[in-house]
Amino acid sequence: MIAKKTAEKLQIITNDVTSVAKRIAEITKASEEQALAISQVMEGINQVAEVVQSNSATSEESASASEELASQSDVLAELVSIFKLKRN
Repeated sequence: MIAKKTAEKLQIITNDVTSVAKRIAEITKASEEQALAISQVMEGINQVAEVVQSNSATSEESASASEELASQSDVLAELVSIFKLKRN
């Protein structure tokens, strides 16, 4: 009788341990999937950061070129101002 009850209790314990092990495996799998998803999100964020940095550099270059063109335009306007057109 004691051996039978012990065997039954051990079977219950074994079933519970198996159930816990399955749940741990599920948690592990879900954690791995989340880690992969986070890694992909981080990769996307890094790509966006690279594009923003590139756009910023391009914007700075465009602003510099615009300032240079404005300066050259002023010089050209001064040079052209010495010419007078005859009116009929």
